[in-house]
Amino acid sequence: MKKFLSVLKYLLFLTIGLAVFYYIYKDFELQALASQISSIRWRWIALSLAFGVMSHICRALRWDMLIQSAGYSAGRFRTFCSVMAMYFTNLIIPRGGEIVRCTALARTDSVPFAVLLGTVVVERTVDTLLMIVIAAVMVFFQLDFLKTFFEAPGHEAMLDKVAFLFSPWFWIAGAVAGIGTIVLLWKLRHRIAQIKLFQPIIGLIMKFWDGLKSIARLEHPWIFVGQSVFIYLAYFLMLYVTFFSFAPTAGLSMGAALTAFIMGGLAMLAPVQGGIGPWHFMVFETLALYGIPVADGKIFALISHSTTNGFCLIVGAICLVYLTVIGKRTSQTDTAQAD
Repeated sequence: MKKFLSVLKYLLFLTIGLAVFYYIYKDFELQALASQISSIRWRWIALSLAFGVMSHICRALRWDMLIQSAGYSAGRFRTFCSVMAMYFTNLIIPRGGEIVRCTALARTDSVPFAVLLGTVVVERTVDTLLMIVIAAVMVFFQLDFLKTFFEAPGHEAMLDKVAFLFSPWFWIAGAVAGIGTIVLLWKLRHRIAQIKLFQPIIGLIMKFWDGLKSIARLEHPWIFVGQSVFIYLAYFLMLYVTFFSFAPTAGLSMGAALTAFIMGGLAMLAPVQGGIGPWHFMVFETLALYGIPVADGKIFALISHSTTNGFCLIVGAICLVYLTVIGKRTSQTDTAQAD
């Protein structure tokens, strides 16, 4: 029943994303679209993908730092492949990539899955904090734009959702609930530990806690911070240099790119594979307020999203196959040694 509901939810979100995507592009003639795409300056797309590769490598190196500080060792190339497998999976199953990258590296490098998952939680917490800082900077410098965007016809409903996400009460309630749960479990830890059913779970939680503590054991915390900043800088530059690949957007400023980057980031909160549909909508609507015709904005969104995610699909699929093969060999070797 649970598997059926998971598949149903996956198909529902995919259908919603594809429906939004179809609604956006249904009026485009293929010949006109092909003509526009043929005018793309591909050297800028290549540069955008180069920034993407740098961000992926940096993410792998940052994750490797956390794994080492947790007391384990993993091959950097396999760590990179696990990161790419994550991106590939997220484009098929929303939020499923984190589980896949931990599972893959646990099989190839014998690092406990729970420890890896703890390090991923640390990563995502840092990423969320960085996104909040970037959003705050954008709000400070682009307040007039945001007011115009959310006052535009058809955008009023989005304002309530965004305001709720950034509401202090939302974060306070979440923090109180989280801290309350931790305190309760801590007070009852001795009773829970005596129940045999929970003993394996407690072992997993302790390993998960080791992963969480990895950030406190970092030998070079400022390198970790620098890597985190660079990842998002590279993400931003991926979008910005893509502006130059398409004539209508070539004259836009870095401020416009930053705003489109943040608005696209908000769209990625939707549980849709790769943000397909919502990401396109937020980007072309943002560019429209910078004077870019809606039709051109839609083409730019299609170019940027397709090239970035197409690269992740191809490379991620190759990496996932590689990790699967290596993982099977590792399991067979371990079994042979045990015999």
